[in-house]
Amino acid sequence: MITAFRVSDALRCMLVGAPGGANQAAPTESVVRCRPLRNSTLWKQSIARDTHRVTVGDWKGMDLSSLASARMRSGSRTWEVDRLYLPEQKPEKAIDLLEQVVQCAGSRGAERVFLRVSSDSPIADAARKIGFYTYYEEQHLTGQDWQADPSDEPISRYSVESPTQADFHGLFQLYCASTPQQVREGIGMTIDQWSDSQEPAQASRIETVLKLDGKVVGWRMSEPLGKTAAGGLQWHPNHPEVVSHLVQMSQQTHNWLIPSYQENIADLLTRLGLQEVGRYIMLIKTVAVPVRNRELSYVEA
Repeated sequence: MITAFRVSDALRCMLVGAPGGANQAAPTESVVRCRPLRNSTLWKQSIARDTHRVTVGDWKGMDLSSLASARMRSGSRTWEVDRLYLPEQKPEKAIDLLEQVVQCAGSRGAERVFLRVSSDSPIADAARKIGFYTYYEEQHLTGQDWQADPSDEPISRYSVESPTQADFHGLFQLYCASTPQQVREGIGMTIDQWSDSQEPAQASRIETVLKLDGKVVGWRMSEPLGKTAAGGLQWHPNHPEVVSHLVQMSQQTHNWLIPSYQENIADLLTRLGLQEVGRYIMLIKTVAVPVRNRELSYVEA
C-alpha cells in the first residue's frame, strides 16, 4: 500500500539504505553533476517534516518497494518530482506513485507538477496516462574549453547589470516574448505562476541582464553545482544580436540544458565545440487545487 512518508519511514530508510536502484526522474542537479541525489538529503527533510517536500512510498515489510518524492520549486504553486524509484524498474508501477505524490503536492497548494525524464524513458508514457503532458524537450550539452566567436556589435550599446527586484517585471516580459505560448501554458501564464515555476536558485547563482533604453532584452545565468555549472539564456526575439554577447559572457559555463524552442542556441553551442550527452522530456501536470473559500474563488480563463 502506498502511503505518505512519516518520520518512522525515514528512519527505516536510514537503517536499510533505501531508496536503492536508479532514479527514474532527472532533476537538474543529477543531470548536470552526472551522479545520483544523496539519500541523506531526503532522510533529513523527511525527519524535519520539511513543508517544501512530499514523499510517498510502498513498503513490503521492512523493504521499501518503491518511492516518489517531489520538492517545491520557487513557490508553492509549482513542485517537481525529483525522485522516482520503482521495483525492478517497472514503468507501470509509476502510475499509482505519481498520482499519490501529485495529490500530496496539491494538498500543499501545487497548481502544476514538473517531471523531467530521459527522452527514451518508458516513464513518460506512464505519466501521460495520469495527465502529465510534454511541453518541451531538452538537450544536455557539455564542454570544458570552448570559446565564443566575437560579436560584430559593441556591447557598449547595452547596459550590463546584475538583476534587482526592480527588474522582476521586465524579466517576466522577456519570458513572455521569448517563450512559445504552448510552453507558457505549462510553465505559467501569470507573473506569479512563472515566478513559482523557476528552478530554486543556489546562493552562488550568477545572473546578468542586458538592457537597451531601460528595457530588459537579454538574460544569462550560471548556476554552480559542485565542481561544474549549469547555464541558461533568454533574449528578446526583436534583438537577436544580444545572443552573441550572452554566449560570450558564459564561456566558463560547462553544462547546458537547452529547451527545444531554443534550437538555434543548441546549434550555436554545438558549433563552438560543446557535445550532446543526453536528451530529456519535460512533462508538466496541472493540479486541481481545493477551493478553501466558497464565496470567492478564481479560475484561469
